[in-house]
Amino acid sequence: MGNWVTVFKEKDRMRAELLRNELENNNIESVIMDKVDHNYPILGVVEIKVLESQKSLAEQIINDFRIDD
Repeated sequence: MGNWVTVFKEKDRMRAELLRNELENNNIESVIMDKVDHNYPILGVVEIKVLESQKSLAEQIINDFRIDD
């Protein structure tokens, strides 16, 4: 199992899910780590993690996704 690195942080879970879907469509394995305090939803973030070996490609896709936004 490889090392996982954080490539994106966001407060909006839906936006993070859309981005994770875009990564998966480009054959990049990714996971979402939900660090939102559900008692106080304004606190915390959702992180997207990818394998370290796919980090640079994931960052490129994320940048393209933000431009299209």
